Amino acid sequence: MRLKLFSFLVSRFPVRDLPCGGSIDMASELTNAPQGQRKSYLSQFRFISLLMAAYFVATSAYLVMNIRAMDVHAAQGKETLVSTDSHQYLDFAQRFLRGNFSMDYIRDVPHRQPLYPLALAVATKIGNGNLFFLGMVNVIAMTLVIGSVYYGVLRFFRSPSVAAISALCVAGNRFMWRIAGERLLTEPLYVLFLVWVIIAFLRYLQERKPRWLLLGSAFIALAYLTRPSAIFDAAAYFSILFLADIVMPSRSATEHPPFPRRLLHLLPNYLFAVLLLVVITIPSWLPRLYYFRDPLYTGYLTNFLWVDTYHLAHDFGERAASFSWHDYAATHNLPDVIYRLIDGFINVCVVLPIGAEKLPLLFLVSIAGIWTTLKYGSREFQLLLVFFFIQVLPFVWTYMPNPNTRVPYGSTFPFEPFFAAYFLALFAAKLDVALGPSLGFPRAPGMRR
Repeated sequence: MRLKLFSFLVSRFPVRDLPCGGSIDMASELTNAPQGQRKSYLSQFRFISLLMAAYFVATSAYLVMNIRAMDVHAAQGKETLVSTDSHQYLDFAQRFLRGNFSMDYIRDVPHRQPLYPLALAVATKIGNGNLFFLGMVNVIAMTLVIGSVYYGVLRFFRSPSVAAISALCVAGNRFMWRIAGERLLTEPLYVLFLVWVIIAFLRYLQERKPRWLLLGSAFIALAYLTRPSAIFDAAAYFSILFLADIVMPSRSATEHPPFPRRLLHLLPNYLFAVLLLVVITIPSWLPRLYYFRDPLYTGYLTNFLWVDTYHLAHDFGERAASFSWHDYAATHNLPDVIYRLIDGFINVCVVLPIGAEKLPLLFLVSIAGIWTTLKYGSREFQLLLVFFFIQVLPFVWTYMPNPNTRVPYGSTFPFEPFFAAYFLALFAAKLDVALGPSLGFPRAPGMRR
């Protein structure tokens, strides 16, 4: 059915000519943005400014409604703005406000990271403990996600309409909107940082400029200070980019030096990027090194790698791991491993996004974008697809004992608007003609009618 839908769209909207080899080259196929006109440049951001303002106001109003209804929701047994994990974040924030930055709380809950509690501490200080100011941390983060997606897509494809559709789909995401307005949780902040990791990843592959490598490293560090799962993003980010530099030199390079010389040229950049990551994450790894003699210690979280049920992973407390790979190997065989991977992949990559979005337009268009990536072979987006699968693999593997939505969806959602934009970019010229005037974008000189 998806192939029929794709064929219909291709027949309905003429696809621009592809370069030799069939790939959509982002460097050579940037489409239809007005250039050299200050007014035209500013008008491209008028729409996103209005969209961000509307989202900010609407989500703030939704936040106020939820704060006013907290007592009613609590009486009905519903989750409120401050419940479950939120209590821990607020407790850590109070410690920061009292001047206790020793991170001694990790002795009891070693999987919690400090950045989100620190943001809540700042909001508490500004608002004198008012819940509205606490909730605004997530509202602001999601508003910035919308603007960041628009900026990234516009920079890649030079199509205001493609960027606008991608940003609109993010703004209309029901799950992230509810998280932003209903709960004090880390997802909006984590999504914001991961979006910028993706932007830096793609821009570095396009330009091979060290500043994008360093920017991505900095945002991975911030993501890690928000959620420990970002360690997998770091592994995927550096390994893929380094291999790409080794085996796929930049298209713009005028000469291709021998491998040893190329390696010596690359190593300082990557060493500095890794050093930047290590320095920024000092508030996370240094206390763990002090208290547990392990800079990456996360307590019971590793249990989820080696058990099949949530209670078995969680019931022994959060401070220490109770299981290892030896336990799993002793009680499972190869068919168990295959079944767990297949079940996790179907749920994390298909069932959860559809369930979270309810009207999964963004998800379906992103699937078309993945299909386009595989068919037309843009190496930047093919490598982004590899990045996606590497960083999502731990969630696929641990879905069986930890079948929740928000944790894995927080790691898959940031990739959706970029793959969706890759598909929409096939029709960028037509979309700019059809939607540009309605969205307030100026018509580019020479654009076909």
